Amino acid sequence: MKKYHFKMMAGNANYALIEASRGCDHQCTFCSQWKHWKGKWRTKSPKRIADEMEHLYSEYGSNFLWLTDDNLGSGERIESLCDELIKRDMDDLMWFVQARSDDIIKNKDILPKMRKAGNYWIMAGLERHDTRTLKNFHKTIRTSDAKVSMDLLRENDIFAQATFIIGERQDSHESIEKLREFVNYTDPDLAIFMILTPFPGTKLYDIARANGWIEDTNWANYDMIHAIMPTENLSREEVQEELYKCYRSFYGNVKRRLKGLFSPNPLKGRVYRYMAGRGLLQALGGLF
Repeated sequence: MKKYHFKMMAGNANYALIEASRGCDHQCTFCSQWKHWKGKWRTKSPKRIADEMEHLYSEYGSNFLWLTDDNLGSGERIESLCDELIKRDMDDLMWFVQARSDDIIKNKDILPKMRKAGNYWIMAGLERHDTRTLKNFHKTIRTSDAKVSMDLLRENDIFAQATFIIGERQDSHESIEKLREFVNYTDPDLAIFMILTPFPGTKLYDIARANGWIEDTNWANYDMIHAIMPTENLSREEVQEELYKCYRSFYGNVKRRLKGLFSPNPLKGRVYRYMAGRGLLQALGGLF
């Protein structure tokens, strides 16, 4: 899904993927990556990352790069990478990376340099509106960081994408409605809603399997847009319908759509025009 959105927004740019680090030192219950890499975060040096980016740019004409890191991190390493990129002759380079909301805030003084170095797009997993669920996910971020991080990105002309999760065990129509209100309040440039999915190898899978929550064992549906489990209050069909309502709430807002279509930010304008032309809301509505 992420690769699809990246290609969609890159448009005619020649894009490529680069690995600047492996693993993650956080332990979210729904994520398989940290367990796959044994809970370790191994990073390349800023110079090596810049060398690889320059190689792709110079040798293959790749001027839109996705740093596939599960987490960007913060601090001196990021600033050093930006310094390396700025001093090289890659004026039209654009790059995308994932970052936590708390790291975006920690990097707030570096954000202008990141933008100058070609960072046009950051995706943050804001996930939820309630502290209880974030704790259950072992997602050690604060809900209060969500809007601050999105505002900081916009202030620095960096396209702000956020992801959110529905289908947590105690979810109800009311709790997901509160999530929708939270998303509209944080107001990212692009919101991606996902259904909590018990991927094998995750803590979530072990818990869900032990408790008999999993109702769909067709791996083709483990894509975060098909409901695999009910909640205590919602059937799988109701969770599926709530996903559509989340997208409709965000992208059905006429004012937001017009602002997106005519945004001076080229990435934002491109994605909103794409969605308008493809009828993505109607496609999602066909899932239930």
